[in-house]
Amino acid sequence: MRALLFLAGSILTLSLHAQTLSTTSNMPRSGDQLIKHVVTTCEPGDMSSEQIWDFSNLKLKNASYQLKYTMQGSDSLVAIEHRTMYYHSISGDSLFCLGYENPTTLITYQKPELLLTFPILQNQKISDYFDGKGRYCEHMYIRQRGKSIITADASGDLILPEGDTLHKVLRIHTHKQIHQSIILKDNVSTLLKVDTLPYTLNCDSIEYLLTNDSIHQEIETWRWYAYGYRYPVVETIKSTVYQDSKPYEHFSTSFIYLPEEQYYDLPYDTDNQKKRDMATEEQLERKWKNMDKSLEKGTNDDTINYNYRIENNSDLYINYELKQSGNVTVSLFNLQGQKLATIQHTSLSAGLYNETISMDSYPTGEYLLRITTGEKVYAKKLFKK
Repeated sequence: MRALLFLAGSILTLSLHAQTLSTTSNMPRSGDQLIKHVVTTCEPGDMSSEQIWDFSNLKLKNASYQLKYTMQGSDSLVAIEHRTMYYHSISGDSLFCLGYENPTTLITYQKPELLLTFPILQNQKISDYFDGKGRYCEHMYIRQRGKSIITADASGDLILPEGDTLHKVLRIHTHKQIHQSIILKDNVSTLLKVDTLPYTLNCDSIEYLLTNDSIHQEIETWRWYAYGYRYPVVETIKSTVYQDSKPYEHFSTSFIYLPEEQYYDLPYDTDNQKKRDMATEEQLERKWKNMDKSLEKGTNDDTINYNYRIENNSDLYINYELKQSGNVTVSLFNLQGQKLATIQHTSLSAGLYNETISMDSYPTGEYLLRITTGEKVYAKKLFKK
């Protein structure tokens, strides 16, 4: 299995900069399918940089939903999940919701709802209004208006349920305030007919309704985006109904989009693949620069720079920087010339690498480490205590 963009175990103390969400890396794509796994509700936590979100205790529930994106026409993207179709429009660097429908409800926005505007950086904040109308079960007329505030409010590292850690995570918080009016009518279609007058958005009216009407709904959504992945890896949604200014929790739920499923199941996501490869190289470079000082020096020339050590658990660790591409063979011998272990690589690119050879079953004494690359052979005598 190819290495994912994870670092298992403890989190590196080195502070990492948050990523920036972009159109090429994070805009939804037609043909993509994701599985939203329901998990125990996770609290969003504080708003700031250098956060550590420990979601290692999240439990996957026995429920999941498929999210599928498909094109409709030249500029309309449909997101299908949980028996509902959400109609999206991509306009420049922004993603809008044009409306949605399911077996009981149809909503069409005269002023579409803003979902995302790229690029998105830490602490960036944008707000916009939406206004729509529709029907419920053919017998009720619905008018839905409101305001969305989108903020990149936090960044840091995220620990997944299996214990792996994702770095350069940016959290997007969407606070959606909704005022909805419902009118019972015998003939809803007459209320939904096309208006001959041009539509004008009345922001003051929406603000007044949200502030002064006796009831409105607020939906808060937190999405955690990891570097090198197009879609969020964790999502929490909380819905609250305010009646006479008193909050009443409507529902709360959380999902996880498993990174390995995004890694393997999304086709031709070359932009994010490059980011994952770069992040892997950065991790190796940090590991190289922060190596234990107890490492024994090997050789440093124009072909290779290598170091090694034997840990207390009798594992032999070899770290090396290959300065020219080529074949590499790492071998361990006893002093009688018997080959005990060998690791071979063909056509390695120049870069940083590490190998581990278990010496647990070998007795105390001297051994010979041999590294061959191209026409050159390097040998070091080492001692196992």
